[in-house]
Amino acid sequence: MRRPLLLWWDIIVDKRSYQRYRKSTSTPLGQRLRAAVRRNHQDPSITRYARIVRSGDAACPFLTQDRRCRIHAELGEEWLPDTCAVFPRHLRARQGWIDISASLACPEIARRALANPSKITIAEAHLDTVTVATMRAVEPTLSYDGETAGLTLRTFALSLLQNRRLALWRRLLALGYLFEMVSLSEDETGADVMPAILDAFTRRMESGEVMGRIEEAPTLTGMQLQLIRRLHDEMISSVCVTAFRHCTEQCLDGLDYAGAQPFTETIGRRYDFAFDHFYRPFFRRYGFMLENYLVSYLLHHDICFHRGGQLYEDYIMMVLNFAMLKTYLIGMAAWHRENFHPDMVTRLIYSFTKVVEPDARFRDYALGLLAQSGCTDMMHLAVLIRN
Repeated sequence: MRRPLLLWWDIIVDKRSYQRYRKSTSTPLGQRLRAAVRRNHQDPSITRYARIVRSGDAACPFLTQDRRCRIHAELGEEWLPDTCAVFPRHLRARQGWIDISASLACPEIARRALANPSKITIAEAHLDTVTVATMRAVEPTLSYDGETAGLTLRTFALSLLQNRRLALWRRLLALGYLFEMVSLSEDETGADVMPAILDAFTRRMESGEVMGRIEEAPTLTGMQLQLIRRLHDEMISSVCVTAFRHCTEQCLDGLDYAGAQPFTETIGRRYDFAFDHFYRPFFRRYGFMLENYLVSYLLHHDICFHRGGQLYEDYIMMVLNFAMLKTYLIGMAAWHRENFHPDMVTRLIYSFTKVVEPDARFRDYALGLLAQSGCTDMMHLAVLIRN
């Protein structure tokens, strides 16, 4: 019998907080802190030095009955580990400024980001040196060459993702071919090489080569549903996020795909019908919500600053997250029909993000499953994207 995939947020503890907790034995809470924190021996670093051991229901052991943080209440904000102190933000040091993004796992961030019909833009704000000095969990600065190349790629990738002259699935596939070119480049893809790669990709786009490959992508509903259902079944038994459970139950009920029944052509026809009659009409009006999700994902995960195999793996996970969301949304649209509402999209996306995105175990499992199935090349990823 296979063990279920356990999914929850890892409460990472930085080295400074870990050392403080190890010395705090003068109060009952301090003693509990010392006992609950364990060193991270598999992937140690200053920022991921330790973790808080979870309670039986996968919740943080320092939550009160009304879901408030006992550490913050009794000891003060400065005692929070960096992970808790900066959530839902992610901070990266650049040459002369700090990049700050926010996770869609926060319901308010998700509402603001997804509901914006205008294109997401990167805002600039000048901070005083005192504010900058007090910021916690700021990731180290990249080399000047790596940062410049990453910014160049990010600007290009954002313009591609936000090109509303193309259907969203075509934009996402084009982005994959771009990242594939960058990841396979024999050069270091530094600041002096990146413009040449982007210029070559632009010529391929203008010649119709890239779009031709995109149009060749097959539509295989059965493969999409079976893969997503397998991932869903592996994780759902340990999911504690009620909103996500409700959304996925609506999806499976809407497709009449609940329970342990295998995939059938009838289920596939229900999926296609729901896509044509409910999902597609809805997202003709609210397509900006999925675009904003992808843009937020790209920015928050710092994808454009990675290279080689990591860049392409990041793209695979971006596609997989999108494909899972799309499947859930189609099933939810089948359930709600004409009553499908943008608030339902927001609820799914923030709860889905809270469940799967921060968990390295889900990433490892999903990448392993796709590799085992031979589904990591662009043509197979296209099957997950296209309807």
